[in-house]
Amino acid sequence: MITPTHILISCGLLSRKNSPARNWAVFAGSVAPDLTMFGLFAWDRFYLRLPEETIWDQRYFSDAWQIPVAIGHSIPLFGLLLAVALALRWEVITALCLSVMLHIAGDLPTHFDDGHMHFWPLSRWVYASPVSYYDPRHYGNIMHFVETAIMVAMLALLWRRFSARWVRVLAGLGIFSAIAVPVYFTLVLGGQP
Repeated sequence: MITPTHILISCGLLSRKNSPARNWAVFAGSVAPDLTMFGLFAWDRFYLRLPEETIWDQRYFSDAWQIPVAIGHSIPLFGLLLAVALALRWEVITALCLSVMLHIAGDLPTHFDDGHMHFWPLSRWVYASPVSYYDPRHYGNIMHFVETAIMVAMLALLWRRFSARWVRVLAGLGIFSAIAVPVYFTLVLGGQP
């Protein structure tokens, strides 16, 4: 799944009214697994000046990428942290860990040949799902619409849950863009973004 979908799923399912600390933890947990990947990409692309093809075809699959990315996507590590947070009744850390686990649960079934070591450090095994969130040879064209539907549903849920004007404006813009952008690319440009 794309990172915005992870954010919306976590915020839609785990955020609460009048719980700003919890809600920020939910947001942080939804993006935390991908932050390392963003940093590695920025380093490789802008500091090392590697072409994107080299980054995604070679560097992504190297240990220099896979191990740091595995840390943020590790079920054992975040499961252990979640157990500690629950035992000590740390609500904010619990929310963060639950959000990370939702992120992982969204990635497992949607990465065909680019998955993560979700059981690191216990195992380097990578589950190869028959579904890809982006590759049309593995239902990526269908997943695009599934993710769009999930995003719209989560945005509508957040619109209903929160009455703050800024949340409603962002949710409304999100719903509009989630629908308008694919329609634009499909109808006007004849393809997907």
